[in-house]
Amino acid sequence: MQFDCDGCGAHLEFDADEQAMKCPYCGTMVRVERVKDPIVEHRLDEVPSRTGWERKATTIKCESCGATTVLGVELADECAFCDSPMIKRLPQHEDIITPENLVPFRIDHDEARTLYFHWIGRGFFRPGNLKKVARLDKLKGIYTPFWTYDCHTYSEWTATSGDYYYETESYTTWENGERVSKTRRVRKVRWYPSSGSRKGFYDDQLIVASKGIDYHLMFEIYPFHLDGLVTYKPEYLSGWLAEEYSIGVRQGWYIAKDNVKKDEYKRCGNDVPGDTYRNLNVNTKFSDITYKHILLPIWTASYIYKGKLYHFLINGQTGELHGYKPISWAKVAAVAITAAVSVIGIIKHFWL
Repeated sequence: MQFDCDGCGAHLEFDADEQAMKCPYCGTMVRVERVKDPIVEHRLDEVPSRTGWERKATTIKCESCGATTVLGVELADECAFCDSPMIKRLPQHEDIITPENLVPFRIDHDEARTLYFHWIGRGFFRPGNLKKVARLDKLKGIYTPFWTYDCHTYSEWTATSGDYYYETESYTTWENGERVSKTRRVRKVRWYPSSGSRKGFYDDQLIVASKGIDYHLMFEIYPFHLDGLVTYKPEYLSGWLAEEYSIGVRQGWYIAKDNVKKDEYKRCGNDVPGDTYRNLNVNTKFSDITYKHILLPIWTASYIYKGKLYHFLINGQTGELHGYKPISWAKVAAVAITAAVSVIGIIKHFWL
């Protein structure tokens, strides 16, 4: 997304620290009017009237991971997610649903680097030279697409409930070479049928609409604080990357629906009376389903250690970082040997 500086003509970029558009050359700043219009939720069968990015941009698609990324004026030579050079330029997509809200970046490039250097040195099982040898390879701020869904639920459930009770039973055993009779308390279960229903409301079920992001790492950098959502303006994207959604609104709802069903199953399980239960069946109906399209700030990054690439992500709002690290198997072996020696020592103490 391109905006020009009135001072020197260079391209303005949104500065995460200043929360304003700033010229990287002459320092000219242009405030972005922060608007928090009432957030609009759309019915699942409703297509919003606003489409496209509302600003001239360059779109590229990675033929390796399938991610579609929107850039400013410069064309990248590799995918921002998987580093593949197999990318192709596409016509700008004018029919995509415009994101109506976003959370602006709060973590700038320098702070993201600081977070990385602090993180890379932590962890007992990491190689001792990791912080010294690892080379930061990529650090890119990307506005990542998400869907959020609201819905009401009504669940009916049936189950077999169980109440614990105890009985005393007799048994025989050998003691000091003699057969003796003893008694013990045995727990048993009294089973009976049960049923019930519950109503629920789910607000802002967050679904990643990206195909390029590492889902495992993404979930580890949650949560995002959606009370920080502002009305979408192209100015926020100036100087940053933004990804188009690869998972459509209907496909996203199927994922959210499955998540809600799993949660309803757990909640209904908590409603079942008794000490335990079995054969739980839950039937959940959905109503008043709505959605919205938002962008959330993520630093996607990688580093190289001994010729191998390791990825990590940073939450661009909170600074939460999670990623992969190599393991020092020598340290793992040392700990295992120490533990084994300790166990052998304990056994000898009690047996000898």
